[in-house]
Amino acid sequence: MDIIEEYKLQQSWRNWEQYVDMIPLKKNDRIIDLGCSVGGIANILSSRVASIIGIDLNNDFINYCKSNQRPNQHFICSDFTTVDYDSLEPITGIWSSFSISYLNSPQEFLKLLYNLLQPGGWIALVDVSCFISGNMLPDSKYCQLVKDFEMKSVISGIYDFDFGTKMETLLKKAGFKIIYVDNNVSDAELNFDGAAKPEVVVNWKARLKRLQGLKNKYPVEYFNISKDIIAGLTSSQHNKNNNVHFVVAVKDVSNE
Repeated sequence: MDIIEEYKLQQSWRNWEQYVDMIPLKKNDRIIDLGCSVGGIANILSSRVASIIGIDLNNDFINYCKSNQRPNQHFICSDFTTVDYDSLEPITGIWSSFSISYLNSPQEFLKLLYNLLQPGGWIALVDVSCFISGNMLPDSKYCQLVKDFEMKSVISGIYDFDFGTKMETLLKKAGFKIIYVDNNVSDAELNFDGAAKPEVVVNWKARLKRLQGLKNKYPVEYFNISKDIIAGLTSSQHNKNNNVHFVVAVKDVSNE
């Protein structure tokens, strides 16, 4: 399975509508999608707003999006922290799913987004919290090792596995007003009850092959860690564990 197919499958499990329904969308919204991957949410939003710009550093993703591009969509291959946002039309909506957690300084970037956004505009963030260890069974022999890996990843600045729990606080500090929060969003791949569907398990196996950091951290134990993760995902005892978080906020300038 190549990465395009892997991410297309992921999009089918996200149930984007459950998020979109909570966003104060307007027909004249001009939106940026930070880390658009293969354009799943960009396609849904484009049917409801004036325009959307998808930004992603992965050229294969952007080429795929461009091959299916709609008239009110535009896609940019770039690190979204270095885009010349001043060259774009005024932005009234910002979407980011599973992407700001890669930043070393998310607070600084969220403040940039606050300044970029038009007054009354909205921002919607979706991200995870310990989604690897959170999908393991509590009595797993290797669960603590995975939790340690997730914690050290945050400290090193490589990836924040606990970013989902921090979004609300970070948005408030950046000046935004929170209007909606869900800290336990259902997700067929990342946060669900019962055994995962077979196709979800296949995708998780592909993800584990790409988790080089975990493999480097525990080269001897990695094979058994991976088996244990899959065992948790396929167990009937698997439960939702607050692994996916969603926050919507607006730029309220009434108190400025």
